[in-house]
Formats: sequence, C-alpha cells, structure tokens
Amino acid sequence: MSSQGFGLSIDERRRLLAANAAAAQFFRRELLRATTGWPLEYLRAYGAGSVLSAESPWKVGYAPQSWSNLVDHLQKQGFAYGTLVRAGLLTWNEHGDAVDRHRDKLMFVAHDRRSSAVGFVGIGPDGVARSATQLTPIHRPSNVLVGAVEQRGLLAGGAVPVIVDEPVDALAVSNAGVQAGGRWAGIPVYSGGLSTAQAKLLREFSTSDKVVVVLAGNEAERNQSAGYLLDLAFFFDKVRAVALPPGESLAGLAQESGAQRVHDLLLTSRPLMTYRASGRGFMALHSTDLDPPGTGPGL
Repeated sequence: MSSQGFGLSIDERRRLLAANAAAAQFFRRELLRATTGWPLEYLRAYGAGSVLSAESPWKVGYAPQSWSNLVDHLQKQGFAYGTLVRAGLLTWNEHGDAVDRHRDKLMFVAHDRRSSAVGFVGIGPDGVARSATQLTPIHRPSNVLVGAVEQRGLLAGGAVPVIVDEPVDALAVSNAGVQAGGRWAGIPVYSGGLSTAQAKLLREFSTSDKVVVVLAGNEAERNQSAGYLLDLAFFFDKVRAVALPPGESLAGLAQESGAQRVHDLLLTSRPLMTYRASGRGFMALHSTDLDPPGTGPGL
C-alpha cells in the first residue's frame, strides 16, 4: 500500500520519519554539548541562548562540520543508505563516498500536519535561514512549519501566532509570549515566504482567531510579508500587522530592551489598511485600531 500518492509504502514512510527524528536528536545533542563556536555566539548574540537549555521546547540543533558523523551515527542505528538519501540526510561526494548533506548549520526542525519531523531549516555562518532539506517523499517546504509543534501548548492555550521572517525573531516572540502568560507564539517562515498551505496548517494548530504579521527588513521583504495577509484572511478572522523601524528586528529589540518591549510592540498591531507603503517600507498611518465597530443587536 502506498502513502500520500508518492509511491511510498507505509513502512518506508515510517523509516523516513524515524531517520529524520533520529537526525534531529543527533543535531540537538551536538549543539548541547558544544562549548565554543559560532553557533553558540550567534544564538547568544540574538538573545536566543534559552534554546541551549535541555528543557527548552525548541529543539534547535547543530549539524557539525564533518564529512560523515551523522551518516555513521544513523548507520549504527540500522538505517540504510537508501533510506538516508530519500530522507534528505545523505549525499555522495565526487569520490562516491556517502557523506552528510547538512554540515556546519544550526538546524530547526520542520514538522508536517501530523507533527512529524520531516525536514530542517538551516542557518549557516552567514546568518541566513534557508530550507536545508530538499524536496523528498515526506517533505515539501511549502507544506511544513517551524515552531508550531514546539509551541503547541501556547497555541492550544490561545496564544496569537506571530509570523516573522527569522527563526531568532520567532524565539524572541516565544519568550515574550511565555513571560506574558502565553500571549504570543512566534512562527518563522524564512526565505520562501508563507504559502496558503502553511497558513491553513497554522490555523489547524491555533485556537486563536487572530494572527499577527511582522513587517521588517527592506521594502521588498516588507511587501512580501504584507502579501501573507491575504492568505491568512482565509483562515483567521483577525489578521493584523505591526511594522518595525528600518534596520530593527524583534530579536535585537529583545536583546536590547527585554521581552516586555517585544510584548508591548506586538500589542500595537493593526489591520494592514492602517499602514501605507513608503520608500522605507510600511509606515503606520494611525495610532488606533481601525477595526469596524460591532454590529450590535438587530432591531
């Protein structure tokens, strides 16, 4: 019997999922036992050092700069080369040797609608977040989310999902949400943007009927983020936006002024119609929320 129309048997799907879950554990172990290196410096510089605690719900990991540490580890656990190739974890070098596909990257786990680990988003030394896992029988970048499973408790408790471009900004939102009694949950969408399938998936994880999009970066990046609101409006009753000043990020704001400042900023979110486009991105037109008034009781 095949699974999901990809000619993939149920048993093989289970093996691919098991391989990705085992890889996530390996990456997590590598990060937690590191004592020096750019990944630790990067996380701490952006106020994301909380993920270095073993108790953190964000199981961020690190793919070491080695040729085959992951492949060797997974082989010892009984995973065949073919499984690791199809799971997006193994590739072949020019000499025909089996080597790790992911090297020297911070790794965030991407989950599907069943909360299964199906791939990874990586951040390299350049600080840019990209989908690290290519298209596989169990992974499509436009059909997965980072952060929803990690914050399942927050979202189930009514936390407002906050769409951001960077994983470290999502961590800043998550920390602010916890300190505010479960108010916010940060969801990063990184370079590919937010798809309709991801908007629908986020709604399935959320109990709140509200979602906030953070407009940050240059004008093109802000315009892309503003474009998310149309898809989100199909699934959320209240779709809001908040614009950051040019050059600022939520992670930087949290590092400089603390989680309370992030919370206060998110409270100022408004419908997109209260913003106007300018050469510096979206700027606020009004200081009040222009939601239409309630209809009140019928006559």
